[in-house]
Amino acid sequence: MMSTTNTKWPSFLIAGTARSGTTALHEHLGKHPDIFMPLQKEPCFFTFYGQNPEYNGARHNYINDTATYLALAKDGEGKIWGESSTPYMYFYKETIANIKALVPHYQDIKIILILRDPSERAYSQYMHNRRDLREPLDFEAAIAAEKQRMQDNWHFDFFYVDKGFYYHQVKAFTQEFRHVKILFFEDFESNPGKAVEEVLEFLELPMLESLEEVKKRNQSGEMKVKWIKRLMSDRTNPILNGIRKLMSRKTRKQLRNFVKNTLLNYNLKKVEMSAATRKQLIEVYRTDIEQLADLTGRDLSKWLQ
Repeated sequence: MMSTTNTKWPSFLIAGTARSGTTALHEHLGKHPDIFMPLQKEPCFFTFYGQNPEYNGARHNYINDTATYLALAKDGEGKIWGESSTPYMYFYKETIANIKALVPHYQDIKIILILRDPSERAYSQYMHNRRDLREPLDFEAAIAAEKQRMQDNWHFDFFYVDKGFYYHQVKAFTQEFRHVKILFFEDFESNPGKAVEEVLEFLELPMLESLEEVKKRNQSGEMKVKWIKRLMSDRTNPILNGIRKLMSRKTRKQLRNFVKNTLLNYNLKKVEMSAATRKQLIEVYRTDIEQLADLTGRDLSKWLQ
């Protein structure tokens, strides 16, 4: 079992990639009696340490100072703790540099990466933004606009294609850290119990039969009725705000997740990516996928179909 004697810094990080099941894994690991997962997912501390990033038209709540970050684990005494921030993988240069500068014995931190077919990941990110009424363009137009959006300081959640070049991201983590666990979204989705068992083995913790089944989180899709999403996101309604203030932060999050997942189950419709667009993306990613396959020893031929 991993030592809990030095819990100042996290024992492990779920570093990405986005739209690959990291939220489900975060919540599931948090139910293990030997693991503490902070209530806040995506603190992004190691990416934005000492910075105050501002993106055009985007809300964010990133932690950029050490004291606030370490306070995330104040309720986790006697447990190992970890956190999940998917930008760690995309912004791997900044992230790794900050980990090395801030964390003594940084190589002891265990890194968990979940990889997903980059074409499907890009489309899932796009549909997630469509779900949240943040993306006005169709997928092909959004891809075409990506380079200009990057120059115009849009939030990185709109960098659908650029985030999918995994090879250098993964290579950097495997070179800088002794303990890196690479999972694949396809395996996690088809057999989540086995994937969690592998993670717990990686963390040197026992698998508990009493843990609940892994639940899907952050489903994406097109909103059938858009006003429902606007109501869910409303932070100006005085009645809703009054009710929120009466609840603890943990209770608010649990209720928000329940309402969100219940409503989304009935208000989302799946819209498939066009075959022509997928074919174009495959060619964009082909070299990177082939390099990644060599690096990981994984047959990724399905990502090229």
